[in-house]
Amino acid sequence: MDYLYADIYKKLEEKIKNMEVGEKLPSERAMVQEYGVSRNVLREALVLLSERGLIEIRPGKGSYVTNQQKASLAKHFGSFFEADRESKMKVLEVREVLELAMFEKAALNATEDDIRIMEEIYHQMEENLSMMAGYGNLDLKLHMQIARATHNEIFPILVSTLYESSGQRIVFMEEMFPEAMKSIHRDHLGIIQAIKRRDVKMVRKVGKRHFDVDRYVLLSMDDINGKKDV
Repeated sequence: MDYLYADIYKKLEEKIKNMEVGEKLPSERAMVQEYGVSRNVLREALVLLSERGLIEIRPGKGSYVTNQQKASLAKHFGSFFEADRESKMKVLEVREVLELAMFEKAALNATEDDIRIMEEIYHQMEENLSMMAGYGNLDLKLHMQIARATHNEIFPILVSTLYESSGQRIVFMEEMFPEAMKSIHRDHLGIIQAIKRRDVKMVRKVGKRHFDVDRYVLLSMDDINGKKDV
């Protein structure tokens, strides 16, 4: 299944921690055999590792471990997000400011291929609406594709870092907040359509609504968890 790349990403991330900067990863063929996945799944994991600054993909030569200082940023935000409600809201606020600007940039810079890939991911999301883990990983994949469509390589690094810290709760949403889940899904399509029309005002409007729902879910889940602890 498409979201398997997230599992391979985690395994490769652990592997890289024990490697030296400049060391080459095994060949794609070797890793496909080792992890039992398709080459497409492996490549998606490698692309995400590259965007997180953990490896450098050199066409025709392979993948090499890079300076891992960028990874510390992800760890910092990850621990920060797991703290109190105020800290969680601060991370979400940063993500909202960043991604609203990213949506606008994508509306101006996205190519036809960028938009085609967004639409393909959305169709996959439609098919995975009832599969919580699958939908959550596709949600990340869509946001990452929008980040790439800005054609500014910094956006994917920042989005993946912040999103992994705050976005994975979507795997719980279908059961706990079905209406919020439907709203978020509709907004994904609205964002893609606005980017396709080069409508900067509309993409900001839909994006703002998207994060308003995200904020509601975050606060609601916090309240539920708080009641469980009482």
